[in-house]
Amino acid sequence: MMNQKKKNSINQKIKLLFILTPIVMILTMFITHLIFNVPLVSNNDSTNWTTSVVETGIGTSITIAILIYSNNQLKKSEEQQEKITELVLNIQNIEQRNYEREQKRLKVFSYRIITNLEVILNNHYEIKQKLEDYINKGTDEIKQNIILSSGTKLEIIEYFTILHIKSDIVYIEELFEDPLLGQNIVNQCNDYKKILKNIKEDTNWEKDTILMKISVINSQIEVLTTSIDKIKKEINKKN
Repeated sequence: MMNQKKKNSINQKIKLLFILTPIVMILTMFITHLIFNVPLVSNNDSTNWTTSVVETGIGTSITIAILIYSNNQLKKSEEQQEKITELVLNIQNIEQRNYEREQKRLKVFSYRIITNLEVILNNHYEIKQKLEDYINKGTDEIKQNIILSSGTKLEIIEYFTILHIKSDIVYIEELFEDPLLGQNIVNQCNDYKKILKNIKEDTNWEKDTILMKISVINSQIEVLTTSIDKIKKEINKKN
């Protein structure tokens, strides 16, 4: 609607110009004739001053019309450029707000994941220490304590900690620069769950077998520590 009004305004200006041009030319010729007593018509058409006035008037009108049209096009171009600039700024602002929201989301859920991973990491150290105590002392009391502790930790890990970690990773996995980090963390949690389940239900309590389990737990400790450090680096990279 606004563009149509502007277009109509330009057309009206150009129409008015061409209406006024003949009037101005006639008045110019009439006034010149009165002041200088110059004949309006000459036998030699090539030197007929009225023809020059008409040609000049028409040329001037066309030039002015072109200038009006060009000026209008320039204004339209400037307005379009302003709109484009405004649109780009709006898009940039939206992108910036989205980025800031993503970073807040990354921080909140990353710290929650780190907290739960540290719980699992501490469980690794605890179960490892108990297995080492069993190797050194070999009492049934320590053995039963390990089995009972493994069962309790298994329930907590399986039904709370791992579920929370998996849920949190879903919200931020695509924000990690390392595309495999989220899935690797879930796999590590599942591996620890298997260790606890194996100790609770079916463990050969021979020394070599226990030493092998301790070795596996040590490997898990290294992997978990690396994952926690990676998450912290992901957070720090975005700050």
